[in-house]
Amino acid sequence: MRGAVSGGMALGLHELGLAERFDAAYGSSAGALNAMWLISGRALDGMPTWTDAEFGKDLMSKRRIFGERPIVDMKTMIERNYERVSPGLFEAVLAADTEFHPLATDVESGLAVDLHDQITDRESLILAARATSNLPLIGGPPVPLNGSRYLDAGLSAAIPFQAAIDDGATHLLLLRSRKSGDVATDPSGLGGRLTTRMLGRISPAIRAGYLTRGRREGADEELLARHDREPGLTPSILSIRPPADSPVPSRLESDMEVVRTGLEAGRRAVHDTFAE
Repeated sequence: MRGAVSGGMALGLHELGLAERFDAAYGSSAGALNAMWLISGRALDGMPTWTDAEFGKDLMSKRRIFGERPIVDMKTMIERNYERVSPGLFEAVLAADTEFHPLATDVESGLAVDLHDQITDRESLILAARATSNLPLIGGPPVPLNGSRYLDAGLSAAIPFQAAIDDGATHLLLLRSRKSGDVATDPSGLGGRLTTRMLGRISPAIRAGYLTRGRREGADEELLARHDREPGLTPSILSIRPPADSPVPSRLESDMEVVRTGLEAGRRAVHDTFAE
């Protein structure tokens, strides 16, 4: 649900007429879903998927812990609800001039994989959208695509800028859902130990990635902070973050007012950045 913040940022770019000004859009997890709405020209259609209470209940329910549907059901959200709110969305993404690069975590290696080259039609696009956002443990089993299995990209590349740089990007705009100073940490305590043990049942690589996620994201934050301080560095990177005093939804946020406020904070952050 924290993706509502970058969703608001995507909406802001759409409102400023910038949706078609990008060569490629790289996204991890919810960021990839927001990228789909942006490059398809349907950002206005996509925002209710974050803020509508009925969609929220359909997406996530802790009561489903013992049911057939996962607690966070991205399959239903993407395959049924996306098409319901915006018929033809996936065809519009495939036809967009902006390349779509969703990242996902390969279960066997634990590494981030850019799924762009594996998207060839509507079906593979839907699977890629599910793969990038399929939370481990509470989101159902890994998503199969072309012989591999994938989980949420946040396990391996929560900020997917390096994939863009590796592809030769010279100018990057990063839409950040975290406020400045809000960084991921390595797991700790009883909850961390239990989660680590359960992830190990999926694969040792996933377990290892979870244990080192905080350190890897910390290194990314240090690099991006340097670009903030020294704007003349190559490649050129501009990060947009929500204001320090804005509420940011938690991953499993159920208060739709907090989600709506987070989305609006993201939208305003884009407008304020480009006004400067």
